[in-house]
Amino acid sequence: MNKVMKAGNTCFHFLVNLMVMLFSLSCILPILWMINSSLRDNKDFMQSVIGLAAKPAFHNYVEALQTGDLWHCFLNSGYLSILTVILTIVFSFTVGFMVSRYRFFGSRLIYLLFISGMVIPILSLMVPVFIEFKKLNLLNHWFTLLFPYVSFAMPLSVLLMENFIKTIPRELDEAAYMEGCNFFQMMWKVIFPLCKPIVSVVVITSFISAWNEYPFSLILIGDEKLRTISIGIRFFGQAHSFNYTLYFAALVISIAPILILYAIFSKHIMQGMTMGAVKG
Repeated sequence: MNKVMKAGNTCFHFLVNLMVMLFSLSCILPILWMINSSLRDNKDFMQSVIGLAAKPAFHNYVEALQTGDLWHCFLNSGYLSILTVILTIVFSFTVGFMVSRYRFFGSRLIYLLFISGMVIPILSLMVPVFIEFKKLNLLNHWFTLLFPYVSFAMPLSVLLMENFIKTIPRELDEAAYMEGCNFFQMMWKVIFPLCKPIVSVVVITSFISAWNEYPFSLILIGDEKLRTISIGIRFFGQAHSFNYTLYFAALVISIAPILILYAIFSKHIMQGMTMGAVKG
């Protein structure tokens, strides 16, 4: 009987692992195919879409950056995403620390107002935000998109920060005060370094949100010099619809920062999600 149960468990685990591997391959193979296609000559690609790149054509990446002003779009998204990450971390950590460590009048209301932003459809805010920005003369500036990007990243970031900081013993605050730290030193030099796992999660989520954002960058930015990578890819695809390998090279360039960032912070992501998002 035990042997039958053991064989059944082994078979079950094998089937589960097989399904997980198949799902993983279904996600990875399209990316690998796109990278391989971006390294092929367009004529060779038109003859066989599933062939391998015999001679890698790295010039596709250089040409993709030079044409369609994609290089400026890449830089625009780069500094916007980096600034979004920095501001989101500073603001969300400050709010999360205050509402998790102190109880004052309106503290829970402030927390609930931030969390309520998670249930509001972002696309429903497009028209009000556009009208407001137009009246305030905030359209077509280098900092225009920072306001919506940071605002949209704050609800989830505050939720993660607040729940994670709750898991840090309050005795550390008292020990820091006894060692001569003031409030800001205790906050940023003692508590903040312990939040590295959840900060990694916030970095990933806020960066991806800003880097991939499309609708607000389309309606709030009209200047070609301020276009983001998502808008640049759209116009790039329209202008080079028949040069597939060049278009694939542009797509690889657009997803490369996200893959690199995830590879850097991957060690802390699962730890941060399990410790910060579950406890509370």
